[in-house]
Amino acid sequence: MSIKRKVNSLSTYISIVALLVPVFAVLLNQTAGATTLTNTYIRLNRIKSGTGTSFRLVFKAASSQTAQIAIDFNGADTGTAQWTNATPGGLVTSGAVTTSTAQCVTDGFTALPGVTGAIGSGSTITTTGVTATTVNLTYCVDFTTAAAVTTPTAGHEGEYHPTVTQGTDSTTVAVRIIAGDQITVNATVPPTFNFVIAAGSTDNFTTNLVSSGYTSTTGKTVTITTNAATGWVTWVKDLNGSSGASTKGALKSATASNYTIPTTNASALGSASHTALSAGTEDYGLGATITTDAGGGGTVALDPAYDGTSSKLGVLDPNNFRPVASANGTANGDVITLTERAQIAGGTPAANDYTDTLTVVGAGSF
Repeated sequence: MSIKRKVNSLSTYISIVALLVPVFAVLLNQTAGATTLTNTYIRLNRIKSGTGTSFRLVFKAASSQTAQIAIDFNGADTGTAQWTNATPGGLVTSGAVTTSTAQCVTDGFTALPGVTGAIGSGSTITTTGVTATTVNLTYCVDFTTAAAVTTPTAGHEGEYHPTVTQGTDSTTVAVRIIAGDQITVNATVPPTFNFVIAAGSTDNFTTNLVSSGYTSTTGKTVTITTNAATGWVTWVKDLNGSSGASTKGALKSATASNYTIPTTNASALGSASHTALSAGTEDYGLGATITTDAGGGGTVALDPAYDGTSSKLGVLDPNNFRPVASANGTANGDVITLTERAQIAGGTPAANDYTDTLTVVGAGSF
């Protein structure tokens, strides 16, 4: 062989080697770049056997690359131990699987970039749309299809080992399937009814009674708190019966020969109306007002016979309890104020011991 031919052959070999070096370099880099994913877990949102569930994947990128994420639920298991084996009876959704990263971000993770969904095939779910990830960033994605996977059937509880792969990087994790993953919590809220009349047993008129107009007592508040679903009712009953009108309540004076100042102008007992006081005429009765409608679930209403708005009064009954106010639902501190009102005529006997006693009760409607 001539020297010229030898030189040409050597040049050809050098050229071939030069062409192959980059190829070997790529292969070497791919082999060297295959890294184990860290900080990786699969959180199944149900781990009860035989249950369809969504799940979450969290992993730390081992390298910067653009590659889809594949979760193989058969993973490192073989034979009858595999997730999708007929004996365990676990499933992976075939076809489209929805994904979301919104809750991942709320929980402080970095959203898996670009993910648009996933596809299930065989034992594997693979993401779609994922763009470049950055090494050492921890990513999160939720596979939100209600039965993205179905756990192995009852009787096959135990540990399974899915494999998570991103391009050249991968790892195997462990999940546990158990017979029951929920705790039932039971509680009882007992019926309650709290009824408080403002401290002190007296409610005196603020000034002496006169014939030129009515006088009111200071008033007593009644506070009701109850969890009765259909509300509460407050009733009142009078002690004294008036002379000549024994069915109506009255202020009574022992020193004035048991003289009574009765309810004169109010309508008959039990009527759904109330009346205004008339100057120069003896009159006595009860007016109720709403101080606080706490809005715990019900609305407070005054019985029309005792609505004390505009200085009106209602007939007090010495023989029967009469409803004064109510609410139609639960109450968390409803307050009504009960105020007695009275005026006299020019001939009403003088005495300083006119008195009456009201009995005020209430109940919750459970």
